[in-house]
Amino acid sequence: MSLSLSLTAVPRQVWVQAAGRGLYQLGSAVLLFYMPIVFVNYSGFSATQVGLATSAGAVSGFFGNLLGGSLTDSPQFGRRKTLIVSGIAAIITATLTSFSQALWLLVVANLFFGISTGLYWTAADAAVMDATPSEQRQEAFSVLGVMDNLGFGLGTLGGGLLLVRLPSAIQIFAAAAVLFTLFTLLITTAAEDQRDASVEIPAAQAGWKQALTDRKLLIYLLVNTLFIVYMALVNGSLPLYFVNFIGTPELRVSSLFTWGFIGLGAVVQVPVVKALARLSYLQSLMLSLGIWGMGFLLVWLSGTLALASSWAEFGIFALFAVAAIIYKPTSAAWIAELAPNSLRGIYTAIAYQCWAIGYVIAPIAGGWALDQPRRVTDLFWLAVALSTLAGLLVLLALQRRDQAEIKPVALPEA
Repeated sequence: MSLSLSLTAVPRQVWVQAAGRGLYQLGSAVLLFYMPIVFVNYSGFSATQVGLATSAGAVSGFFGNLLGGSLTDSPQFGRRKTLIVSGIAAIITATLTSFSQALWLLVVANLFFGISTGLYWTAADAAVMDATPSEQRQEAFSVLGVMDNLGFGLGTLGGGLLLVRLPSAIQIFAAAAVLFTLFTLLITTAAEDQRDASVEIPAAQAGWKQALTDRKLLIYLLVNTLFIVYMALVNGSLPLYFVNFIGTPELRVSSLFTWGFIGLGAVVQVPVVKALARLSYLQSLMLSLGIWGMGFLLVWLSGTLALASSWAEFGIFALFAVAAIIYKPTSAAWIAELAPNSLRGIYTAIAYQCWAIGYVIAPIAGGWALDQPRRVTDLFWLAVALSTLAGLLVLLALQRRDQAEIKPVALPEA
């Protein structure tokens, strides 16, 4: 794979989507990072209850992805309108969360956010695929990755500052509603659909059938789900583990997460992707998976051997940052290579079902682990680290399948 896209050559619509990604992730950071902390430590919910509420959003995200795939590829709806609906659902989410005093209302808020994320990621990725040629696509996605990290990082840092200043911690979620409103206004005024009008779009049922019988896509979904579980654990359960088990102050955790995971990721996103240009997509994903495993192994060691310190925690978040910035653009570019032009929305929607599944598994598993005795909680992180070995086996199988497909056929001698 090669990377040849300079920042000056980035298409305008990629910049629009990058700005939208930054705003969307600003709001998402406030919701995803601070929901466990606020509702467990300030509102009296258990970690398991918050995990169940978050998982409800992941379930609705499953249906949001299905809806997003169909709407995104629909000539009558398209990428832009799908993104607008996503923004409206996110505004409703943040508003409900800021008034949630009962578990059922928190569940409803998460249901809306699941729909929002299902629509957003499918339509946004398809819009970037439309705006870039194949050889430039991975670096275009790395530009979005920079804004992804900046948005989530600033949202986490800003949320931490708000948390210690607001009279009521739950008011922090009103800030997310404002950010999602700005996102919706940006998409409404600046986004355009750039699908190739000459490409024939199959009926929705036929498109879904074609995608769901693509064996390479289905095999990849197995390991892609693992990646999402790891992302969800780092975004949700890990900060709470550092606060409640390691004894790290909340503001320090938010700062370490911001600068070690998000900030560092934003700085090295494009250089790292360029440095890995000689590797295939699958080799890059294997490298990412190995780094995830190292990071979770260090989490286990820091808890069991009492090695935790500011520098150790920063190093852990830094490892996760590198793993994430390799994974995100590479996975998106790999899906774009698999997908026919007319089915980009559907292929992306199926790939993003892994987010729905991962965000069901991770909050429940992480919440359960955090409610257990310390020894069980520490061993949980070791189990997560060992799970990366299964992912490596799946990627190796997929690589062998790729190599078998491109193996030259021997011609008979004259």
